[in-house]
This record gives sequence, C-alpha cells and structure tokens, in this order.
Amino acid sequence: MEGEPLVRRSVGIVIAGLLPWAWFVVRDRAGVVTDVVAIVLPMLTLVVAVVVGVLGRRRRAAVAFAVSTLLVGIVATFGPWIPHGTGTVAAGRGVRVAAANIGVGELDGADTLLGLHADVLVVSEIGQPLTERLAQAYPDHVADWNGPSIGIFSRWPLTVLEQPGPDLPGYLLRVHAPTGEFDLIAVHVPRPWWTSDGSTYAQSTDTGRPYETTVAGHHRLIEQIAARVQRDDRPVVVTGDLNTTDRGRDYRVLTSHLKDAMLDHWGRPSQIGKWAALLVRIDHLMVKPGWCSGDSSWYPVPKSDHHGLISTIGPCG
Repeated sequence: MEGEPLVRRSVGIVIAGLLPWAWFVVRDRAGVVTDVVAIVLPMLTLVVAVVVGVLGRRRRAAVAFAVSTLLVGIVATFGPWIPHGTGTVAAGRGVRVAAANIGVGELDGADTLLGLHADVLVVSEIGQPLTERLAQAYPDHVADWNGPSIGIFSRWPLTVLEQPGPDLPGYLLRVHAPTGEFDLIAVHVPRPWWTSDGSTYAQSTDTGRPYETTVAGHHRLIEQIAARVQRDDRPVVVTGDLNTTDRGRDYRVLTSHLKDAMLDHWGRPSQIGKWAALLVRIDHLMVKPGWCSGDSSWYPVPKSDHHGLISTIGPCG
C-alpha cells in the first residue's frame, strides 16, 4: 500500500511527459486552431516551458511537462529542415529555378536577381519598374502587378494556362524548355491572418491594405494548388512565396503530392526581419515525383524580409 502514492506520482510524471507529444496527433485534425499554433510554435513552446518549469519547479510532473514541451518545439521546428535526399538530376537536363519575394527594395534587388543567371525566375511583390528591368534579360515573361504581384521570367517560351484568379494567387504556365516541357505553378499566396475578413486577397497593391486572407482561406488556396498538381499529368513545379510554414498542415497538403526540392541540403528560415523569431520557412520550391533537385541554396535579397531560394531541378537520373 505504501507504494501506491509512488506509483501514482510516477504515472503522473509519465503522462505529463507524453502529453505535449499529442501535438503530432492533433496538428492536422483541429483545423485553423492548430494552423495558427503551428505559426507561433517555437515561441509558444519556449514560453510554456519556461513558465511551467519555473512555477512548477518543485513538482516533477511539471518539470517533465516543461522539458517535453521544449523538445516538441525543437522537433517540430527543425524536423522539416532535415535533408532527405531528393535524388540526382539527369545529366544535361537540369533547370536552374530561382524565387524571391523582393519586398520594398524592388530595384535594389535587380542586380542580385540577374546575377543568379537562373533559367526561370519567379519574383513576388514585383512592380512595373523591376519587370521592365528583368525583361531586358528575359524576353519571355508574364507579370501581374496587382493582386498576387508576381512576375515569371524564363529563358524559354512560356504558355499561360491559367492567369491569377480567386482560386489561384499566381500563374499556371507551361515552360517549353529544350530538355522537356514542364508545368510551373508560380504563386504568391496571401498570408494567413486571424484579423482578416477574407476579402483582401487579390486586391491591388496600391490600396495600402495588407495582402492577406483568413487562415481558412489560406488553407483553401493551398488545397486548390494541390488539386492542380494532382490532376496534371505532366511534370509540375510549384514555387514562390507560399506564406506556408513547413511545420503546418498546408505544407503537408502540398508534400503529399510533391517533393521539397530545397531539402537536398538543410532547410532554414526564409523570413527574416521582424518575423525572424518565428523561424518560419514560407518560401518554397517543390517538384512532382519523377523530378529531383541539387545544388540548392538561399541568398539575401536587398531590403527584403525574405531570403531567396535557388535550385537545379529536373528529371531524375
């Protein structure tokens, strides 16, 4: 009988230690609630761990919960950055693709973008001045200066299959590369924001209003992109500022149909500046199975709160 309190305490400690790991069970089942939690997860787990650990430092169950919560935050944040080996691109068939959110320093970033010598370049938050500058090096291009504010520049001819609209914050294009055609979904997805009424998607950039949608609206747009990938029988590439953290449900919606081309190396946060503490990787380059990637890297963009990305992608060798 004397051992019963000890057994109960031990069980309580075990339960407290396991409880934070339920995150990996519920994260895709609780909808917008866990979508929001995923965005702030590194800061949230740190705060919870510190508060619970300090207030309950004399109770082993509280300490177990605090330590376990911190570990969950570490695993959930850094787990999606682990390289998984995307395979080798077939010799002579690689396509160098770069993407960047140019931010407020539109023309300041022109030399950086041109210096990449990318075969295909996708630029978010673009305006007319940068479009005209890049068009000198890329005669084949399309751009929308309103709504998603995105431009696509290619060394090869482009066919527009779908223009920006309510279900597509960007373009669906066919790239007529000499090594083989592929379809490109180049998007700038509005950020998910809990204060949005859902009406700000596709607004003109000169309104001064934020480019955002509701968390549920963001999920719907990601599902629409995934549906286009699923029904396309050609090689598909998805890239741009997706405003989608790689620890969230929407990232897993995409990677159920696509491979993360940037994970031939370690991942890293792509957003810097005032959002750096969230450790979010929201800019992505993904390819449909059958294509691989190599020589991926991130690069600074002048005056932007994003790092750009670049990778060589193509049919697997």
